[in-house]
Amino acid sequence: MMRSGMRVVVVSILLCLTASQAFAALKPGDSAPTFSLRDLEGKEYFLSNDVGAKPKEKIKGVIVAFFASWCGPCRNELPLFNSLVDELSSKGIKIVLIDLKEDVGTINALLEELKVRKPVILSDRYGKTAENYQVRFLPTTFFIGADGTVKDIHFGEIKDAAELKASAGKLIQ
Repeated sequence: MMRSGMRVVVVSILLCLTASQAFAALKPGDSAPTFSLRDLEGKEYFLSNDVGAKPKEKIKGVIVAFFASWCGPCRNELPLFNSLVDELSSKGIKIVLIDLKEDVGTINALLEELKVRKPVILSDRYGKTAENYQVRFLPTTFFIGADGTVKDIHFGEIKDAAELKASAGKLIQ
């Protein structure tokens, strides 16, 4: 009986800890943290070039998706992002995929295996950008408007094009 009681206490403590972390997470309406990361060729990408006060291009929004090679749901959704790059780009929406804490060789092997070539692919080798975005698990996708605010967040796998387009639609409203 004591063993069962301890389990209840441990589960309760874990629920409280994770619930408080969830409340601290970035929310729609918050300003998206700016970042600069290197792509797989070593070129620097700046989010502020696409959204915020002084974007360089006329972009209506950026989809920022965090992933890793070991994440099954991430592997499932990466080809979906790849397949929608052209369509969303024609609407002024850029797709940026950020790998979390893996080396370039691992990232390239995954992308080659999945035949993902079209989105902007960045490496968050030390996890600082994911930390700033308060990413708690993978995949997590942020939909950032031209004004630099978070319009929507999707926790977990985006399973189909309709689901992705629905959230992306919030960027052009």
